[in-house]
Amino acid sequence: MSRPNVVLILTDQHRWDFMGYAQDAGYANGVTHTPHLDALAASGTAIGGAHCTAPVCCPSRAAIASGRYGMNSGCFTNLHRLPPGTPSFVQQFREAGYDTCAIGKTHMDIHAYDAEFTSPEHLRYMDSLGWSECIEADDMVAQGVHCNYAAFLRREGVLDDFLRFEERWAYGPGGRKGDPNFKCHEWPLPERYALTSFVSDTTLEWLRRRQDSPQRGTGTPFLLHVGFVAPHSPTAPLPRLMDLYRDQEETPPWNNTQPPEWLPEARRGYRAMITHVDEYVGRIRQQLAELGDGVGENTVIAFSADHGEMAGDQSAFSKVKFYEASVRVPMVFAGPGVRAGQHSDALAETLDLGKTLCDLAGVAPDALDQGKSLAPLLHGDTQTHRETVYAELGCDKMLRDGRYKLAWGEPSFDKRKLGNAYLDRPVNIPASPPALFDLQADPHETRNLADDPTHRDVLLRMLQKLLARINENTQSQPYLPRGEYRGLRPAPAAADTVGAASAASAAAR
Repeated sequence: MSRPNVVLILTDQHRWDFMGYAQDAGYANGVTHTPHLDALAASGTAIGGAHCTAPVCCPSRAAIASGRYGMNSGCFTNLHRLPPGTPSFVQQFREAGYDTCAIGKTHMDIHAYDAEFTSPEHLRYMDSLGWSECIEADDMVAQGVHCNYAAFLRREGVLDDFLRFEERWAYGPGGRKGDPNFKCHEWPLPERYALTSFVSDTTLEWLRRRQDSPQRGTGTPFLLHVGFVAPHSPTAPLPRLMDLYRDQEETPPWNNTQPPEWLPEARRGYRAMITHVDEYVGRIRQQLAELGDGVGENTVIAFSADHGEMAGDQSAFSKVKFYEASVRVPMVFAGPGVRAGQHSDALAETLDLGKTLCDLAGVAPDALDQGKSLAPLLHGDTQTHRETVYAELGCDKMLRDGRYKLAWGEPSFDKRKLGNAYLDRPVNIPASPPALFDLQADPHETRNLADDPTHRDVLLRMLQKLLARINENTQSQPYLPRGEYRGLRPAPAAADTVGAASAASAAAR
């Protein structure tokens, strides 16, 4: 069989338990309609213990691309980007002869509010990371980011309508007044103008174009990244998809005694945005099958997210926390080399995605990639993967084993004025106050055991494990050629004392 194609689908701010198959696996947190993702999981393997390596966009996505923790790549906040030319699993695929294309949100570059993601400079940057083609689409259009989605809305004459709709939320810089970002307002424009639709339609068009391209005729395989922004807030579901949830009783958030009155509707809207993504996952799979020549059967599909969403748990929203809702994400693999109908609760990290895809496609991973291939688990050869999962956010670190989770410390406990935690949380200050949870006895993380004397031994044991992981994760810089030591030149004649001093000085330099 020819080398498999690879499609990596990433959603944004998508927690693991808002999935249909998660409900079936016993994660009781309400019903989310995801029939196409459920079918993908049934045809492959769903991993219920997947965690992101950083609960914020840029560091998480940089870790996926580079296979390196933020402490090593230098990307540990949303104001850092991977240096141009950073080794990535994408480069490995391209060097192995794959066509590489990214469509939608990548968040490799800094999302400054004057960012230009269609410029030659940005395309050169993405090319340096391995993407030969990039059609970037971003959710920060109302904040000034220029991308292919903004250009599409302008061409269609609906940009002003879109911007007026976005004014409903207090989203972005400048202290603009408006509703909380998670509060639901239904999408008012035709469906084709929604960002999820744009990313999907662009993906389907790219696949159709490829059907008649020379690459298809030569059998050149492709690596395609599809970056959905949904279900990231602001919550703006399609009305027809909200219809699936309007009469559905919504589960209450965990550990929130006074949720706002608008929260049930917002959680329904969040689910509806996931269902919108689900529809297009089905269309992408259908388009792959329609390409013919067995493309659909010979394509590895990986689905995951950059981080989760609190959705009202712990009286919080968004991410930037080490609670399960923020760090735990969906993860599904299907295609050649993946056992069908398998659900695993093995611990895994999103850092493992790149090396796993390389392994499934027979591509050599980069030597600096710190991920651990999930291929043995996906083949059905083992039921375990990692003993612990690790995440970091600036000064704070987290480790979870099979039962306990230690956050050293938990960002939501930090009362220091550190600026915008989403963008510039420092790494060179003491950690936030710690949190220790027994996830077996307390799966919803309602009781912090860090100061409980009866759990002091557990705290110390988890701290030892965390320090061991930090030491294990710390990676030296890539080898660089060194200079060589040279001895001083022979001293000149003593008569020329001025010249001798000058020569000695020059030699020393």
